[in-house]
Amino acid sequence: MKRCYYLIIFFILLSCGSDQTKPTNSKVKPNDSSVTAILPLGQIENRQILLLSRELTSFYGMKILVLPKKQMPESCLLKNTERYDASAMLQWLKKQKPTHCDRILGITTYDVYTQKGKYPHWGVFGLGYNPGEACIVSDHRLKQFANRRDTFLTLVTLHEIGHNLGLPHCDKHASCLMNDAKGTAKTLFAEKKWLCSNCRKLLQKS
Repeated sequence: MKRCYYLIIFFILLSCGSDQTKPTNSKVKPNDSSVTAILPLGQIENRQILLLSRELTSFYGMKILVLPKKQMPESCLLKNTERYDASAMLQWLKKQKPTHCDRILGITTYDVYTQKGKYPHWGVFGLGYNPGEACIVSDHRLKQFANRRDTFLTLVTLHEIGHNLGLPHCDKHASCLMNDAKGTAKTLFAEKKWLCSNCRKLLQKS
């Protein structure tokens, strides 16, 4: 009888100790009433816009306003290419944000880049102000992953919105979606639709 009692205590303690490391899909800010505008750019698919709208509402609890589709701004285009300056895109997006919205998310299929160290045109999945009112996410480098494409697009989007909300890159847990991709998709394979306890605390303080 004592042996069973000790086993029960052991499993209770084990479950309590590991609770913070289990990925969950619950809302991280259930009382968030902010509004995020989504601006489709180029040939992004309607189903992807609907997917991201649902995911942002489910994960962050925010309201979503989908704006009419627009073409990519030529002012942000790298000469003689089909690549766009992500930093310039953020400035452009801020001007497209409706006044009653808290932030704007641009979604595109075109390749976007930013400066990284000595590389002036480093390709990225997305970029966002931290904190701030604008972020851009590109599907261009995710197309190669076929059946994981939408999953990775969701992770990148939640990540960039996390930056807008004030979250920095995280190194506390390999599955936390705020990990730095560092220009490769390797991190996306480890990340979950989940924030570690440290990121959740930071978010609640914002």
